[in-house]
Amino acid sequence: MKRLVVALVMLACSLLATPAAHADQTIGFPTFGGPAIPAPPTAYTPGDMMRTMYDAESSGTDFWMDRLLARTGNDPAGSWLMSRGRALFMKTHNPAVLGFGGHVAYWESVNDNNAYTVAITPGTFTEQVSQRRQTPSHWTSVHTGGSVTVSQTKFITDNNVAVTNLSIRNAGTAATTLQLRAASPYATTGGGSELTGQVNAYNNLTTLRPRLTGDGFTATGGQLVRSVTIAPGATATAKVVMGFVTDEIPASLTEYNAYAGYSNATAFATHVRAYNLWWAQNVPYIDVPEPAIKKNIYYRWWLMRFNNLDADIPGQTFQFPTSTEGVLGYNNAIALTQPMHIDDLKYLRDPSYAYGDWLSVGQVSKGGRFLDNPGDPENWSNSYTQYIAEAAWKSYQIHGGQPGIAASLAHYAEGDVKGQLAQYDHDNNKLIEYDWGAMTGNDADAVSFHWKPGNMDRAESAYQYSGALAAAQAYEATGNTTKATEMRTLAGQIKDAILNVLWNPNRQLFEHRLKSTNEWVPWKEINNYYPFSVGAVPDTATYKQALRLFADPAQYPVFPFYTANQTDKKAAADAGNPGSNNFSTINSTVQFRLYSSVLRNYPNTWMNATDYKKLLYWNTWAQYVGGNTQWPDANEFWADWNGSTVNYRSWIHHNILGSSNWTVIEDVAGLRPRGDAKVELSPINIGWSHFTVNNLRYRGADLSIVWDDPADGVQRYPGVPEGYSIYVNGNRAATVNSLVPFTWDPATGEVTTSGTVTYRTAVAGLRAPNQVVQSSPRMVDMLAKAGVDLTADLPNLASGAAVSASSTGSGTGVAGAVDGYPTNEPFWGAGGSPGGQDWYELNLGTARTLDEVRLYFKDSRPASAAYRAPAAYTVQYHNGSTWVNVPGQTRSPEVPRANYNVVRFPALGAQRIRILVTHASGARTGLTEVKVHRRGGAQPSAGPLAATAYTPTHR
Repeated sequence: MKRLVVALVMLACSLLATPAAHADQTIGFPTFGGPAIPAPPTAYTPGDMMRTMYDAESSGTDFWMDRLLARTGNDPAGSWLMSRGRALFMKTHNPAVLGFGGHVAYWESVNDNNAYTVAITPGTFTEQVSQRRQTPSHWTSVHTGGSVTVSQTKFITDNNVAVTNLSIRNAGTAATTLQLRAASPYATTGGGSELTGQVNAYNNLTTLRPRLTGDGFTATGGQLVRSVTIAPGATATAKVVMGFVTDEIPASLTEYNAYAGYSNATAFATHVRAYNLWWAQNVPYIDVPEPAIKKNIYYRWWLMRFNNLDADIPGQTFQFPTSTEGVLGYNNAIALTQPMHIDDLKYLRDPSYAYGDWLSVGQVSKGGRFLDNPGDPENWSNSYTQYIAEAAWKSYQIHGGQPGIAASLAHYAEGDVKGQLAQYDHDNNKLIEYDWGAMTGNDADAVSFHWKPGNMDRAESAYQYSGALAAAQAYEATGNTTKATEMRTLAGQIKDAILNVLWNPNRQLFEHRLKSTNEWVPWKEINNYYPFSVGAVPDTATYKQALRLFADPAQYPVFPFYTANQTDKKAAADAGNPGSNNFSTINSTVQFRLYSSVLRNYPNTWMNATDYKKLLYWNTWAQYVGGNTQWPDANEFWADWNGSTVNYRSWIHHNILGSSNWTVIEDVAGLRPRGDAKVELSPINIGWSHFTVNNLRYRGADLSIVWDDPADGVQRYPGVPEGYSIYVNGNRAATVNSLVPFTWDPATGEVTTSGTVTYRTAVAGLRAPNQVVQSSPRMVDMLAKAGVDLTADLPNLASGAAVSASSTGSGTGVAGAVDGYPTNEPFWGAGGSPGGQDWYELNLGTARTLDEVRLYFKDSRPASAAYRAPAAYTVQYHNGSTWVNVPGQTRSPEVPRANYNVVRFPALGAQRIRILVTHASGARTGLTEVKVHRRGGAQPSAGPLAATAYTPTHR
């Protein structure tokens, strides 16, 4: 809860006297300043535009995305380093220091020290800030001392290698001899040209083995030193390389060795090309008429990458790629904002990004209500104001995959809905009850809690409704109609409770309800409208009366997009409870969701497409410091809006909280996720003359959407006819002459629309989500860690087995390791066992043929050292008289690892098998799951051994 406490204290101090908003619903559109954005290097293609752009520049080192997001000179947002690796980045950054000065982080700040610094003597070198330039891929700066100028280029590679290239020029009239010293607190021992060390990452989640080297340097006294003599007018070069090596990312060592051997130019070119290739591989090209919005879209893509953690830490914390709340602030995977991230991440072409988020939260939530990642318990809340299941289901509708993926999603979603109700629904009326404002994730801005103390039935229960529907749909995708019916029934019960308990017919509003007195709470937030956002409200004139408040700027202004109803906020302030009154991308995301649903499902006279357009433009404006497109900075929140400017921007910079790219894709361009093989477009027409969303990955195919208004007679995209078109794999599939909803059936080519169809054709190969096969090494490895085998659909012989153990620790049970899911809990553990070895047995009931056992070992970090992967283990079977080792065992990985391990052996028949473990020093062994298979001729899955050799190309 540290995050909430710190935020509340800060806001109480700085915003105590903040008046209620005076934004006007008649607010116009913002004015943007700043330089023009660079033009694409190639003409538009309806095929793969981002790849075409990359290929046009791939022989050089200057790329469109770097130019688009470049920041020069003194950055008003701060000198944060944009370059980062899968887990390595600079939590703070000191540009005055050569090298990587500041606080280096590996998922989080290691211990608030520099990564390494490079000192040059004699002389004092001063950075020339006006010559500073950084791009997403690299940083360049100039440092001068007397007649010597040092030009620095530095970057962090994908696999966590920090590289500094130095070019040292002597402009004097005489030769000069300089001493270069590279030093790191994390690598202080060694010889030759290399220093090494060992340090634990924050919260001891993993072990780092840093290695530091430099061209021509020699290890002396715990530093690397080099002497260089430079003739007058000459230039010398130097390079320093530091790898933050971990066992779980073997490529971290491979990449370190490679960059250590490169020349400066080769190192730079290799990195910059690899970094920019990621955009071509993952990001759809989006073009819109407003340059400020276009740039902000790509800034948001960069934010998703910058705030993504892909540390692959074995165990029950960060084993999956996951978005974090903001690496420069409260750096954890916070449940509140995970669905907002998923909404955008699902439109990266690699599904591992979106799927990683919901797999991660599902695997660390103990089979119940969704929780924040336990990797950083200091910033651990238990928010119920999240719609992860709903967002996850939409991501599955976009990318699809084997039914086993949907089955896991359904299981997590069911656990969340039932777990939330079990935790908070004290009277079993199917509504969440709570009494504390910060629980909603809007900190002190949820004004309703200040009306009267006590538990309230809450409108946030709408998210349990959407979660239950998501679970039902996911179960249907697996063919499990019994569970689907159960979850649809539960969704209906929650919906009925929302309508019967929270609807105030006297005021014609949905209002929270105080349990102690049964009063409807008159003070409201945007949260009161969540039932409309998720479609839990019938489309009737009576219920739609609640939307009338959005026509009144004194109630819910389009901008700023506050949490609290502003009339109620004033009432609270007048009553002595002013709280804070912030606005943030979290709030605009919620507002976008409301408009997205209302404009399609609840047509009314108070909310319209122009309001939506204003929200889109003002949301973009808020991201830029002073509206200047040179300086995008997504802060955690903003405050003190005075009618024309924002006077306070949060101390957390380049934050991913909230989302907005999905709004352009789903609302403006109109793509609607759905569960069958059809493609549906339903645009909100905001009057744009043109736009394109190019090369989305859609269930294994490439999908592009293009709108070019025929009415203006201007053809904006070469080779693309005017109108509203769908392209599949670069070929046109359908065109309608106006910007109206239409649904295209790829099997027949049929188009259903109110517009005029000018072209349509059938396209073979497009599939429903559950017909898609995900087979990339990345996805196979990731899903295997979550207990899903994408390579074969094999029976789990451990299901239904009778289980026992030599010792069972408090808080654990033997059944926890055969429940079918390797979630962090429930599990079996040998905690408290007095011996150095223990066993866990499965009795299969009858002799079965088997040749594979999958073991998921518990790791209790960071909470305690109670459970760790064993020092050693073996699989045994009972031969009728005694226990013997299964012959021919091949373990992957060879050394036991937290979470996922695979043992394969020649097929044998056995009824009873057990896992005999030798505990790690100072710990005991636990199992979150055991799976037993007969693979036979099935293709071997990509287990840890394959994953070890796999170098991701997804970043």
